[in-house]
Amino acid sequence: MLHLIKYRFFCIVREKTTMFWGFVFPLILCTLFYATFGDVDHNLECIDTAAVVRNETAEAKAFETFLSAMEDSGEDLFSVEWTTEKEAKEQLKDGKISGIFYVDTEPELFVAGSGIEESVLQSVLESYMGRYQMIQDVIREKPEKLAALFEQADSEAIYEEISNKMSTEARQDEYVEETSLGGKKTDGMIQYFFSLIGMTCMFGCFLGFDTVVTLQANISPVGARCCVSAAKKFRLIMIDFVLICIINFIETIVLFAYMTKVLKLDMGEEWGKNLLISFLGCLVGISLGILVGSIGKWKESTKIGIVLSVSLGSSFLSGLMIGGIKGLIEENCPIINRINPASLISDAFYSVAIYQDSDRYFRDVVTMAVLAAVFLGGSFLMVRRVRYDSI
Repeated sequence: MLHLIKYRFFCIVREKTTMFWGFVFPLILCTLFYATFGDVDHNLECIDTAAVVRNETAEAKAFETFLSAMEDSGEDLFSVEWTTEKEAKEQLKDGKISGIFYVDTEPELFVAGSGIEESVLQSVLESYMGRYQMIQDVIREKPEKLAALFEQADSEAIYEEISNKMSTEARQDEYVEETSLGGKKTDGMIQYFFSLIGMTCMFGCFLGFDTVVTLQANISPVGARCCVSAAKKFRLIMIDFVLICIINFIETIVLFAYMTKVLKLDMGEEWGKNLLISFLGCLVGISLGILVGSIGKWKESTKIGIVLSVSLGSSFLSGLMIGGIKGLIEENCPIINRINPASLISDAFYSVAIYQDSDRYFRDVVTMAVLAAVFLGGSFLMVRRVRYDSI
């Protein structure tokens, strides 16, 4: 028994392709996520910009007031130096500033790169234009509410009032902090790391699939030898099942520890619940791989395609590739989020680290346990029916 465990362990860990995608690839992807946007909120420094006044129209003055309000809001998001266009372009060329705001009837932004700082400046301009257009629409669609104002003031005063309103909204930002119902500060990018853990668990499909394939005499030469050996097939399956559960669980724990201890990401402090989520996620992924590997007499290439499509498709629907896809599914077809394994894993982590919702957490872990039981039950029924006339 012990020698079977020993040699099966060596066989599993020496599968370089499977170990790379299940262990090394998630670590690489996690590092890339972190380098791209994982710590933006903590490391973004004050952005130096310049502002150039081209016109003195009412629209231009509204944008000028907005920039001044944003600079004085206390958030230290960016500093604005009011200068001439020639000096501003020289500073941009020397790398002293990240962009130039042109105060004009139609505000503009000029940048020389495409990094995070330039994206923030673009977002500021888009935010202003969105708010400005919204107020203009209100003025255009309900002019009766502004009749008295038009009688007592000229257009410049109206635009000044509009800019003052937007300035007030900008100053209010420093008093508002986005938190969960449990009082914990939220980070919009953390969802990608939760989904990445879900993907790692789902990659356990390949471990489960390899286990079943190596025991099928009509697919694998190793399976033919196992079928004629003295060892019982059920014992071999159980040995492999326990080993791959341990290996995939260790892969997930290493990834989780890398996120929390090395990258310093806030993944919640309830380690017991997080470990249970990880274990059930691994169990679902492995049992799903075993189920697919046990189906009928399909070719191995066909089964691999199914496993790959299910694991990556599940990760996609959980928001790993597109952050808003999970919310879109929740609005239009929430049943998918209730049965998608990767979505259940990420949602369970959210329930612990962000929402602090015990009911939601309990629903997710129970659903994962039920899915694992269904997959394993189906696999058992199909494997025990397999018989070979001649080997």
